[in-house]
Amino acid sequence: MLGKVAILLALGAAAWVLFRVGKGRVDESKTMFRLKVVGLLAIAAVCFAAKLFPIAFMILLAAGGVTAIELWSGRAIRGLENLTPGAGAAPSPAATMKVAEAAAVLGVAPDAGEAEIKAAHKKLIGQLHPDKGGNDYLAAKINDARRVLLEKAARDAAKPNA
Repeated sequence: MLGKVAILLALGAAAWVLFRVGKGRVDESKTMFRLKVVGLLAIAAVCFAAKLFPIAFMILLAAGGVTAIELWSGRAIRGLENLTPGAGAAPSPAATMKVAEAAAVLGVAPDAGEAEIKAAHKKLIGQLHPDKGGNDYLAAKINDARRVLLEKAARDAAKPNA
């Protein structure tokens, strides 16, 4: 008797999902979620009908767990999409690097020209790149120093001569 009721419930749920899909009232992700739940209910119903009660209960528990995890992950992803980039993050080393530090990293004068900065960067990154035995931290520092000094050189070049 319990198996027949379970099969009827699974069929009713499947009909409801198909009706909603036919009307076009739900989005694709919700439809897939509902189809998964209906599929698990149908498997559990078949197990109830075959009098495999322990397996049917395990399937229902697993279905509940999967449902809870999918709902939680969907909410977590939607929450992450609403964050602004960099919100709550510590400032990056690039944001705090001063011109003097950048010049020391590259081994050039703070008022070095663009060509000198690029040459020093090329030499250092060639020696300390992660592919050449260096590490990501050093490569990032060298790249940040290059960026800081090139921005300063561009600002200096844009200033009118007084």
